[in-house]
Amino acid sequence: MKRRLFTAAVLSLSLAASLQPMRAAAQDAWPPQKINFVVALGPGGSADRTARALAQRLQQELGVPISVINQEGGGGHVGHTYFTQMPTDGSYFLATSIHPYISNAILRFDADYTLADFAFINGQWNDYDLFAVNADTSYQTLADFMEAAKANPGALKVSVVPGSTGAINLELALEAYGLDNSAVSIVTYESGGAARTAVAGGQVDMTVLAADGTLSIQEYVRPLAVAADAADANWDAPTLNTALTEAGLEAVPVLPGSMRGLAAHAAFKKENPEGFQKMVEAYKTVLEDEEFVAMLEAQEIGAEWLGPERTTEIIESNFEVLKRYEPDQ
Repeated sequence: MKRRLFTAAVLSLSLAASLQPMRAAAQDAWPPQKINFVVALGPGGSADRTARALAQRLQQELGVPISVINQEGGGGHVGHTYFTQMPTDGSYFLATSIHPYISNAILRFDADYTLADFAFINGQWNDYDLFAVNADTSYQTLADFMEAAKANPGALKVSVVPGSTGAINLELALEAYGLDNSAVSIVTYESGGAARTAVAGGQVDMTVLAADGTLSIQEYVRPLAVAADAADANWDAPTLNTALTEAGLEAVPVLPGSMRGLAAHAAFKKENPEGFQKMVEAYKTVLEDEEFVAMLEAQEIGAEWLGPERTTEIIESNFEVLKRYEPDQ
């Protein structure tokens, strides 16, 4: 009996020892045969264009196909939820506007996820918001637009993407002029592309969206203000706070704009740190490819490398700022 028990123990230890390399090999076997990028916004917008360009180049670097899946709705909440329900083995990544949409969805919806569920890899394209009206309207300044909104409550239409900083910066500007959301008719779209098309085509009077992304319709709009600390050479418009102070109003705490980039499941980073690091290094490598960067710039897509640590720091810091504008507060 003792001999049988001893033999069983030896076999058990041998089996455990043989499984260890198999587990390690399974962990290291990344990338998988296919990778999926989830875009939590609609097709055609800046986040979607960024994700598709990155997927095309990264699949060459990694040697596996990358598919892009759009899951729009709820200001990104539908796509975030879909992503968190997908396998955490590194076959799914969230390639979208990772800020402020995730933070806003957590604060404004009964989300089943937190920032801790995401392992942020890089904020590739960081932008600020632009207040711009259709070029055929008569408004020359932000004050002109706000005065018209005050005189005719609800008559003017403004396009925004729900959950974006544009929606919050619009709210801050209205408050600065002594108005509330009822002063304008806010029309929401699930992608920046659709919201821009609306103002370019005259379906709405004004939009508050990412400035870089709006360069694609520059000839169809008139810029009134940029929600940034300094004016931008691409747009002949003052900063939002300059426009406010010139109108004799108090400055507001302008929120930074969208951050398009990539995130993994936090569980993937924890369970397969080697695989996570491979994706980090592959992403960094493609953003060091001068030909790829030139292609992005030609499409007016940002190509900044912040890395996981800095990207996470920015998102977590701005999450605290966004808490101040939580609807129930």
